[in-house]
Amino acid sequence: NHLKLALELHKERKHRHDEGINDGGGDAVKKDDTDVVASCPKCTSTSAPKHRHKATWEMHSDCEEFLKLDDHLKENLRKEKEKRLNEVLSQMKFILDTDDIKDSYGSWPCCGKEEYDAPGCAE
Repeated sequence: NHLKLALELHKERKHRHDEGINDGGGDAVKKDDTDVVASCPKCTSTSAPKHRHKATWEMHSDCEEFLKLDDHLKENLRKEKEKRLNEVLSQMKFILDTDDIKDSYGSWPCCGKEEYDAPGCAE
């Protein structure tokens, strides 16, 4: 399983990262409750929010863990996510968003067009 491997690799990398901080491999940095290290470029955000808030953004711990993964692992997980979502969408295609016939899928046997509102072949 890709996610299991990614998480195991992440734990090892985090352990090495933490040892580097504790062994003087980096600046003396105090870690907060979410284990985000302020001096580590991989652990800090580089984009500012579009709107101002009175407090700072509190990223969910799952997101923090994901962002600490190696780039190739993140890319593999993103591809796996897209693949699985497409599979689910395909399997659930029969569940229509509305009861309107225009939202159904099918085809016109006379011309083979697959959109309900497609230009007609009898015009």
